[in-house]
Amino acid sequence: MSRRLSWIAALSAVLLCASIVNIAPAGAVGPFGPAETVIGGCTDGTGDAGIAVNGTTRGFFNCTGVSSGAIRFFRDTPSSAPAIELSPYTGAVQAVAWDGQNATYVVFAQGGALRIGKRVESTGAYAPATTLTTTGSGVVLFSADVVAVNGQWWAVWSEQVGPGGEFAEIDLFQRHTLLGVQGRTRITSTTDSDDIEPTLAYSGGRVTMVWTRAFAPAVPGPSDLRIATSTGGPWLSRPFATLGNLNSDPDVTISAGVTWVSWTRDSAIFVADNSGGTFVSGRLTTAGSGSTVAVSGSLVFVAWYAFNADRVVLAERAGGVWTSGQVDSPSSRPLRVVAQGTKARVVYVRNQAILIRTQT
Repeated sequence: MSRRLSWIAALSAVLLCASIVNIAPAGAVGPFGPAETVIGGCTDGTGDAGIAVNGTTRGFFNCTGVSSGAIRFFRDTPSSAPAIELSPYTGAVQAVAWDGQNATYVVFAQGGALRIGKRVESTGAYAPATTLTTTGSGVVLFSADVVAVNGQWWAVWSEQVGPGGEFAEIDLFQRHTLLGVQGRTRITSTTDSDDIEPTLAYSGGRVTMVWTRAFAPAVPGPSDLRIATSTGGPWLSRPFATLGNLNSDPDVTISAGVTWVSWTRDSAIFVADNSGGTFVSGRLTTAGSGSTVAVSGSLVFVAWYAFNADRVVLAERAGGVWTSGQVDSPSSRPLRVVAQGTKARVVYVRNQAILIRTQT
C-alpha cells in the first residue's frame, strides 16, 4: 500500500555538513593497464556494470543511440578479453546488479514501462522480463537502481504521479523479492518536490538508499539528498546533505559495515563515510559530475567526469591519503567504477566505444 517514509532526524544534515574538509589529492593513483574495448561502434546510450569477488565484471549496455535499441550483455575477466552477446531485451539500461552467485540483473526502460530482466550465468539463459511499472509518461525519464543477492532482488525507481505533464509530481516506488516479496508500492509522497535518482546498497540484511529531493523543480529550485534504510518493512529516513544549492547524482556502496556516498554539490564532487559513527564528508578539488564510488579492502575509489579536463578522473584513498589521476584521454565519461582485490576497474565511454581500464 502507499505510504510515506518515516522521517527520522537522529542524524541531521548539520552534523554531516559541518564536517566538510577539502580533499586535495597528493600524487597519482596506482597505475592502469591498457584500456580494453568492450563494445565498439556506439552512437550513444546507457549502461551499467557490477563486479564479482573473483574480479569478473558483468554489465548490460544499449549504445545504439536509440532508446528502444538492443541491449547487449558483456562479461570481462581479469585474464581474458571481454565476451559480448546480444540479449533479448531492448530499451534504455537504468541499473545492473550481480547477485553474487549465478545471475546478473538489469533494470531497463522500454517506452512508458520499466522492467527487470536477468541472465543466468550457468546456462547463459535470459529470463522473461518482469514489468515493474507501466505508468511512465514518456516526458520525464525514469531513474532507478537495483541490488541483488542469491537470486533475489530489490528495485527502486522514480515515477511521475498525478496530472501535470512535464511538471507532474515525481515520487519513489519499489518492488522486491529480497527480504520478502513485495509488489509495486509507493515509498514517498510529496507535493512540493520531486524524489529522483535513487541509489541502493545492500549489506547484512539491510538495504540502504540515497536519493535526490528536488524542491520547486519547475523553477528549478534547490535540491538535497536523503538517506533511508529498510530490512524489508518500512523505510527509516533522514536528511543527508542540505548545504549548498544543488545536491544531486548520488552513488552509495557499503563495505565492512561502513557506508560510502559520493555526489555532486554545486559542480563539486563530494564523498562521505560513517566509519566514525557519524557521516564526515570531504570535497574533491577537481570540479565535475557523474561520480561513482567503490571500495575494496581499505581502499576507496571515486570516479567522475572532470569538467576542465573533459575526461574521467579517479581518486583513490589509501591509509587516509587521497591521490588522483586521469583514467583516459579527453571526451571520456564514466559509467561505473568497481573494485576487487584492492584494484579499481573503471567502465567508461570514449569515442563511440565502451571501455574498461583496470589498475595493475
